[in-house]
Amino acid sequence: MRFGSVEFFKVLIKTVLAILFFVPLILAVVFGVLFVQKNTQVNELTSENTSIQQDNDKLSVVADVLVEEKVAGAQDVREILRMSGVSYEELIKLAAEEKDLDAQGLYDILANCGVSDKDIVAMAAAKKTLGAEDFYDVMSKNGITSGSLIKAVAEKSGKSAEEFYEILSECGMNDDELIEFIQSKQKQPDNSSGGSDVSEAGGDNSDTSGGDIDTSNISGTSETNDTSDTSEPEESSPYADLYEDMYVTTPEKYNFEEDTIYFTFDDGPSKYTYGFLDYLKKNNAKATWFVVPDESDWCRDALKAIAADGHTIGVHSLTHDYNKIYASVEAYLDDFHAAWQIIRDATGQTPQIFRFPGGSKNDFNGDTRDAIIKEMTRRGFRFYDWNVESGDVDGANWQQMYNSIPRDCHSVKRPIILMHDSAGTENALYVIDDVLKVLKAEGYKFDSIQDDTEPIQFIGPFS
Repeated sequence: MRFGSVEFFKVLIKTVLAILFFVPLILAVVFGVLFVQKNTQVNELTSENTSIQQDNDKLSVVADVLVEEKVAGAQDVREILRMSGVSYEELIKLAAEEKDLDAQGLYDILANCGVSDKDIVAMAAAKKTLGAEDFYDVMSKNGITSGSLIKAVAEKSGKSAEEFYEILSECGMNDDELIEFIQSKQKQPDNSSGGSDVSEAGGDNSDTSGGDIDTSNISGTSETNDTSDTSEPEESSPYADLYEDMYVTTPEKYNFEEDTIYFTFDDGPSKYTYGFLDYLKKNNAKATWFVVPDESDWCRDALKAIAADGHTIGVHSLTHDYNKIYASVEAYLDDFHAAWQIIRDATGQTPQIFRFPGGSKNDFNGDTRDAIIKEMTRRGFRFYDWNVESGDVDGANWQQMYNSIPRDCHSVKRPIILMHDSAGTENALYVIDDVLKVLKAEGYKFDSIQDDTEPIQFIGPFS
């Protein structure tokens, strides 16, 4: 190609055009990349500045409230603590220093911090601020029977009657309560498994059953050697003529299984029942249903499925109408017998256990609970409360139950877990498989409540 020729100028023109096109393009790409990097840095700085501003806003809110004393109540305090990042532990320390927090408020905060009831009891007893009723209520929820407590206290006191008295007094029991308590134990048969009554707690206590109360006469049908026993003979009960078929046999002795957890489901069967059964079978676990049955074929089939898988079925109620069933002893027996009969007809099994709707001690049965418990115990039935709550009926989500159930099982020696098999508590179904896996990995076994399983009760023979 000769300089100055037509071909030369064609190549020259193409080269210039190429330079004019690609150079701006390359510059545009370079500047674009630099712009994106710079913009990212600006966004990061803006986000960091926003976070700092939010923290400043939170601190300002806390400062304004504290300075101007705008707090309206405990809920406001909780919200402020949440915004400021102050922990419950720090609040407890402050409350202890100020000494201006009531018992219920302190209990709630301690519970939220993961402090167990037993730890709270220990602290309260050490300070001599715990009443007898509260003491036994908490102990029963943690699976500790009166017999176990007496034995432990007697041993701790060096088997000295005087020291025994002093320790119980420190726990909040007055003289009248102590006398009544000891007299009630003197009514146990002389051939009980322990061989000694509680009045001899200061002497030799050779009870090898763990100090549990002898239950051979709980039903009211066994003879005792104490003529002062005020329990009525079976035939003298004012309700003896009602449902003469509704009697079961009381176990001679109750068993306590170590490292065993009892899952219980109230209010079923429901559309979730078969899901629970599948997860339990998958984990080789047994459980207990306290059911609210009806006459439908669907309900009967569900009850049969529960029984066929080897789970225990107990009575919860027929109507679950608190005002109706707790109106009188007769009303309770009417409701109970109807539910009891449905279960018998559907499964061929005779339920021996039950759970009070709302638990044995609730706001609806205060006027009738003692008479109902006495009559049901006379007939040989055992009722079971619980010492671990899943919170499903209160709207607890998967994460809350996944965290709380194993934690609460660790704090009691014989966990009976309250869950629900009912509409609105589907989160219990979602979490059950995961909770079973966690507890199984920790070495726990899972069983259903048997006829001779020692009860957990808020109030009653085993409270």
